[in-house]
Amino acid sequence: MSFANKKQYVQFNAVMHREYERAVKKMREELSQGRTYDHACDTLADISQEIQTFVKEDFLKIIIAEEHFGAGIEISDIALFLELPYEKVESTRLALLNDMMREAACHLERQTKQTN
Repeated sequence: MSFANKKQYVQFNAVMHREYERAVKKMREELSQGRTYDHACDTLADISQEIQTFVKEDFLKIIIAEEHFGAGIEISDIALFLELPYEKVESTRLALLNDMMREAACHLERQTKQTN
């Protein structure tokens, strides 16, 4: 199944939300210490597989949003820093753009329904 066809959001309960927040913080710390993206992902062994999978995908989108769209860093440089294949980072960038387009379309649809 392509990433674009996956369920976009996971419904988190309070425990899952705390696990997610802890995992993102841990991954940020690992990257700030110069570790690779894969190494940072490997440190998530203490959380549920469902959250682990979601965080691995979502955190890469967060990095791309902050560093590429926010700070203007090239995708190739992000891939080098994270020690990930360029193709993986670029496909994640495209998935993020698709997510944003879907969310914008949903928002527009909700706005249209409210004004009618």
